[in-house]
Amino acid sequence: MRKPAEITVFLSLILVCVGSLLMGLLESARTAGARLYLQMAADSALSSVMSQYNRNLWDKYQLLFLEYESEEAVEQSFQDFFEYYLKQENLYPMRTEEIAVLEAVKLVENGGQALEEEILSYMQYRLPGAAADLAGFTEEAAEAAAMGDFKSLLSTCRQVGKEMRRLEKRRAAVEAALIDLQEQTEKTRKAAKQEKAGRFRSNAKKLKRELARFPDHVSAYERELLRFTGQREGLFEDDERNGFFGNEAELTVTSCREQERLACMEMEKTSAENLKEYQRMEMALAESGESLEEAISLLEEETDGEDRAEGGETDWDGIRACMEAVQIPKPLSRRDVDEEKAALLDRLEMLLEEDLLELVLPPDAVVSTRRVSLKGIPSSHICAAIETGKPLEQLLINEYVFLNFDSFLSRQESEGKKEEKELFYEQEYLLCGHAGDRENLQETAKRLLAARGGANLLYLLNSPEFRAQAEALAASVSAGNAPVELILSLFILALWAFGEAVADLRSLFAGGKVPLWKNTGTWKTGLDELLTLNFLNREAGQGGLETGREYADYLRLLFVLEKREVRNFRMLDVIQWNIRKKQADFAVADCAYALSVNARVSERHLFLLKDSYIRAVSAAASY
Repeated sequence: MRKPAEITVFLSLILVCVGSLLMGLLESARTAGARLYLQMAADSALSSVMSQYNRNLWDKYQLLFLEYESEEAVEQSFQDFFEYYLKQENLYPMRTEEIAVLEAVKLVENGGQALEEEILSYMQYRLPGAAADLAGFTEEAAEAAAMGDFKSLLSTCRQVGKEMRRLEKRRAAVEAALIDLQEQTEKTRKAAKQEKAGRFRSNAKKLKRELARFPDHVSAYERELLRFTGQREGLFEDDERNGFFGNEAELTVTSCREQERLACMEMEKTSAENLKEYQRMEMALAESGESLEEAISLLEEETDGEDRAEGGETDWDGIRACMEAVQIPKPLSRRDVDEEKAALLDRLEMLLEEDLLELVLPPDAVVSTRRVSLKGIPSSHICAAIETGKPLEQLLINEYVFLNFDSFLSRQESEGKKEEKELFYEQEYLLCGHAGDRENLQETAKRLLAARGGANLLYLLNSPEFRAQAEALAASVSAGNAPVELILSLFILALWAFGEAVADLRSLFAGGKVPLWKNTGTWKTGLDELLTLNFLNREAGQGGLETGREYADYLRLLFVLEKREVRNFRMLDVIQWNIRKKQADFAVADCAYALSVNARVSERHLFLLKDSYIRAVSAAASY
């Protein structure tokens, strides 16, 4: 008797459905696990790639950057680590199809922002020490910009005063020519009165030459006036563009600059009037020259080409009449100039135009002569300008410079103890960017002189006593022209401030301190000492102060004024030079800060009867 099989068939059908459901659930879970496993493999592989950072760069500068030859090398390295996970025996059978680098953020991109981020990551562990060095500096850093404006003021006062003196010297040359003409005319008239033919002839010829040269003096004065006008317009336009006028923090400076601008305009007006008068004199002297020629011709007619015995038949009455017609205008100058003080001022001006490096360095200082090639360095390819960052962050980055790069003073203090480098004065190179140590030190000294000179000038402008001394000296070396005296007094104050800055730098380079802003107790140089150059005989350490800022602090102020991208790329220059002493082929252009990689893999199903499929995964990492 047959038994019914409906139950068996039913259960068999149900078993197939339940099995399919279970296999589908398992495959779904495996697929989700495969996706997570693949992402973990990609992240881990890229982390392994990033772990191959340049050890020399880390050991010397505490910077983490991946150096690689090409994107293909990065892809191969990533694939080597990635394949390790794919070859494991597990529920995730996969095979690599393609590896591609999506993005590599290089060290030399975006104005060196990657370098800044790495430095800030390191400096957070040096905050206690950095805070001690920066104590009280944050407020002064804000004043560094103001010091930059005063530096512009110093430059403007010196330039306007210099151009004014050039113009006044041309005017003095015209006046001196008139005085010489008067004296020579009197000599010639005297010879005619005494009827001495030989003496008259020589004096008359000399007078003729001087009359012929007078138009050249007038033309030179006219050219100098045009030059002064052009220079004045350019200088004062620069001041307005820089926001020099109208800044409440610079009321004293603004007042002085406005007075100087008005004085320049008044001086130009007076000089133009003088020029017209000199041109009228030129025409009058031309007529006098004709009378002189007539007197000479009368003498030549009687001598027949040879000197006759004196007292002969020469028409001396006619000659004397012609000489009376020779009229020389009086000079326009209203007062004599103190030539001795003017000469001292000229000598001081010439001295401060020369190379002052030897004057500010200690006598026993040995200046490095090291040089490097600037061809192909990172800073020669700055491709992006970046805006000023957060002040505190930038101060920390600058502090990193003082921790890892040498300066002139730090090198002098540890001579023979530090390692050999391509350039010894690295901080000065970061500021100036020249190929040689000496050039960088020289340019840094010039910047410090300008900065200190600007701050010193502000003190002088606010000192009634010192201004009175400068005005008295200006009055003694000018010709009684009020606008000239005002411009000259500011010029003398600028030279005085610059001379004091020379004394300041002598102290700084000797390891001393100089306050950012001067007062009566910290001012060193008197005006007489300045004019006689006796301030240069003072020993560098003489009169040193216990309070103030050191050489490194003033370099910090200069770094505040430096552009971020320029500072960053010059740091990369120095880093590249020094790392190449251990690794000859090192190049910062081959270093990456962040990587993004995309991988495509072929994956098989385990619990489904379907062909393999392609899955993509991306990974990104940075230091």
